[in-house]
Amino acid sequence: MPKKKPEMSQVYNQSNNEFIFGDKGGRGKHLLLFLKNLSLTGSSLQASQNSSDSSIREVNSNIYGNLSYGYTSPDTGGSTIPVQSQALGKLALIPMPRFPRSLSLRSVSLNGQIARTSTSPDVPPSRSVSRLSSPFHKQVSRTISSSGERSFRKPTYTDLDDDWDAEIDKADNEDRKGRFVGIGGGERKSSVPMVDSLYPDLTMSGFARPSGEIKNKDLMDSQDLQTKVEVQKLNQLHNRFLKFRKVITEDANSINILDLRRLSWNGVPPELRAMTWQLLLGYLPTNKTRQSSTLKRKRQEYSDGLNNVTLQILFEDNTPNNNSSVLLADSSNKDNSVNKEKQLYHQINIDVKRTNPTLKLYSYPETQKSLRKILYLWAVRHPASGYVQGINDLCTPFYQIFLNNYLWQLQRKRAHEFDQAEDDSLLFIPGLIDDTGSDALEKQLYNDPKLMIYTWENIDTALISPRVTAIIEADTYWCLSRLLDNITDNYIHEQPGILKQVSDLRNLISKIDLPLIEHLESEGVEFIQFSFRWMNCLLMRELSIGLIIRMWDTYLSETPLGFNNFHVYVCAAFLIKFSGELKQKDFQEILLFLQNPPTATWKEKDIELMLSEAFIWQSLYKNALAHLR
Repeated sequence: MPKKKPEMSQVYNQSNNEFIFGDKGGRGKHLLLFLKNLSLTGSSLQASQNSSDSSIREVNSNIYGNLSYGYTSPDTGGSTIPVQSQALGKLALIPMPRFPRSLSLRSVSLNGQIARTSTSPDVPPSRSVSRLSSPFHKQVSRTISSSGERSFRKPTYTDLDDDWDAEIDKADNEDRKGRFVGIGGGERKSSVPMVDSLYPDLTMSGFARPSGEIKNKDLMDSQDLQTKVEVQKLNQLHNRFLKFRKVITEDANSINILDLRRLSWNGVPPELRAMTWQLLLGYLPTNKTRQSSTLKRKRQEYSDGLNNVTLQILFEDNTPNNNSSVLLADSSNKDNSVNKEKQLYHQINIDVKRTNPTLKLYSYPETQKSLRKILYLWAVRHPASGYVQGINDLCTPFYQIFLNNYLWQLQRKRAHEFDQAEDDSLLFIPGLIDDTGSDALEKQLYNDPKLMIYTWENIDTALISPRVTAIIEADTYWCLSRLLDNITDNYIHEQPGILKQVSDLRNLISKIDLPLIEHLESEGVEFIQFSFRWMNCLLMRELSIGLIIRMWDTYLSETPLGFNNFHVYVCAAFLIKFSGELKQKDFQEILLFLQNPPTATWKEKDIELMLSEAFIWQSLYKNALAHLR
């Protein structure tokens, strides 16, 4: 005789319900399993046969413990509705609640209007949709109003017992389509919105609003969100500007360089970037009483240097635009120094023409002439390294920052004079604006109607007076010299500084992402093949000029400057960003990818995240002497 399937019984002690499966079964509180076993064994059918209204209530109480069934005690009255119960297998009469007179319910009428109806027995009920509060009932109930008309509604599940964790989120497919199945199996189209009893103020998603209303509201929401983001960003920029202004102007005699470094790590306001960079590089003294005299002396030294070079070059574009070297023999020059200088100038001229070809500023003849002067003088004064291809890229951030600062000073002066704007003269770099009124071109630019919209991106450098151009060149030259003094080993013979940085980068990646190193080695990729340019040009070929300037804010705030050691950690963070993609590529694809990485859509937040990752790794490995061996 086959063994009888073990049935599940209930053991309830006061308010705690536990279910036992068979003699040796485990204990649990999962209601779904209990209902499944209950329907398979047929115990519920035996328990519910010949049961009265009170017996049904007793069975429900025994099974579900403290769950609410939508009825009150028998003496309070209440109505009943017929329900086809799967668990009980018969048409059961479930008593409906009789709410207190002070309680009001939100109901949905048949015409779709939401109204608040009283549940007092003295007031006749309206045609409304109500939910049956039965935890086990999953079919649609039918309620009959006093007028005799029907309304249909999906049941609600009320859980007052912490032990009950039944999954009730799966709605019937037909119900989602707006069709309601009655007891008789017929279907009806519903024209009323369904309201969840848990959230009576919200309509169900199945009844959508008109598409025009949704589009308009979504459009308004997106516009509001965009406006809030823009306002928040402007407030952040303004607050940052005020912090820098306070550091620069709060002391009449000097500037606290430590506070300035701390603020600069997270970015410098564009209006104050020129002064901040000059202070961080040590070109502009922190002692305000010495600033004007120091700048005047340095600018004069630059002018004298151009006049004292061995070969008097007009720095005009009179050299053919090609990549070949030009050898100019001169029998009167025994050491051939004149020929070497001409070769040097020729190479500089070629590289200047290649500098930032996508930016209009560097296509102007005046701009290219300024770059040739700066690079040539630096190469002549540093014979140990001379000019090395890539230094021309390092010159451009300084040039455009100082040019933009001059335009900003003119704009603020004009705004203060005509629009009663705040006087920002304390934030001006000394010597840029002509206070004597002798600079005719500056007067013309000052009275230009377009002055207030000029930036380095749209200004024609032919509008800048020669006096101001010489000042911008001098400031660029001295700041470039300060930068290159920290990475001189990168540009001397055999470039040992770059080779060391490449080696350090490889060892650092081996500690951070060993699988990437193994994949590169398996494909035969050497770090020198792609990272040499990263060190030589400081990632200027891989990132846009705006992102480079933001990155240099952090580099200049580092002590010592971050163009040497910290740059290695930044390159590591840059490489790790593409680790997943590189591991899926072969030798040729890897090199092509790293020569033109997908950074065209990068924003400042991407650079700031990369700088933060680099800072973390520097903090972890900086004092670990053996981590890069």
